[in-house]
Amino acid sequence: MGKRLLVLAVLHFFLAAYAFSYQPRFFMELEDVSGGQGYGRLESERMKFMPGLRSMEINFFRLKPDTVYSVWFANERGERAPAGVDGNHFRTDAGGKGRYVTTTYDDRLSQWRYIEVYSHPGGDPSNTRDMVAELRGDLVYGRGT
Repeated sequence: MGKRLLVLAVLHFFLAAYAFSYQPRFFMELEDVSGGQGYGRLESERMKFMPGLRSMEINFFRLKPDTVYSVWFANERGERAPAGVDGNHFRTDAGGKGRYVTTTYDDRLSQWRYIEVYSHPGGDPSNTRDMVAELRGDLVYGRGT
C-alpha cells in the first residue's frame, strides 16, 4: 500500500510539472522580412489526449498569389529543419492567402528559435537553393496567449 501511494505521488508530481511547463495555447505573428506586405498568424495548441504533441495552424495574408511556400524551424546559427510531420509546404490562392496546418512535439519546438517561411519562385519546394526568405516569427519572444 505504501509503495503504491508513493508511486502515485511521484507520478502526480511529474504530470503536474509537465502540464505547467508548456503553454497550452499560444499565438504568434510572422512578420515580413522581404520588404513586402505579407504576414502570418500562428495558433498552436496542445492536443488534449496526446501528451507532448501540439497542433500548429498558420494563416497567411498578402503573400504572392499562386506561389509555393515552405515553413521551417530555424535557430540563430542559420540551421533549419522542415516544420511539420507530413510536408512543410503550401500554395497561396489567387488573392495571396494561404494556410498551413501540421503537428509537432513540444520538445522539438523548444529546440528552435524561429519559424521562417520561404517562397519557391520555381514552384518546387524541394529546391532549397533558390528559395527566398519571406516571413519570420520568434518562438521565444514572439508568443502571446
